[in-house]
Amino acid sequence: MFFFFVCGTQDFSGNLKGYDNLRVVCPRCHNNAVIPRKRRNFFTFCFIPLIPISWGEELRCTICGYHQETSKEQLNGMIHQQTANHPQQWK
Repeated sequence: MFFFFVCGTQDFSGNLKGYDNLRVVCPRCHNNAVIPRKRRNFFTFCFIPLIPISWGEELRCTICGYHQETSKEQLNGMIHQQTANHPQQWK
């Protein structure tokens, strides 16, 4: 009998909750397309995630793929800076 097993890594990254409206200008492609993401990479066996390899928060450009590690403190500072530069207008 022959059994076929597949091992590898898989990226299970997703949007970082609470930072949905934060967008930053990308230093590589200069588009306003960098969003905060929750990064989770797993070792997989037969497409089943078994062992987490790396995790954390990162900024990722949706256009060119640029990515940089970040922390929630830095993200909160970015939100504070954006709201200070662009105060909300009441209707």
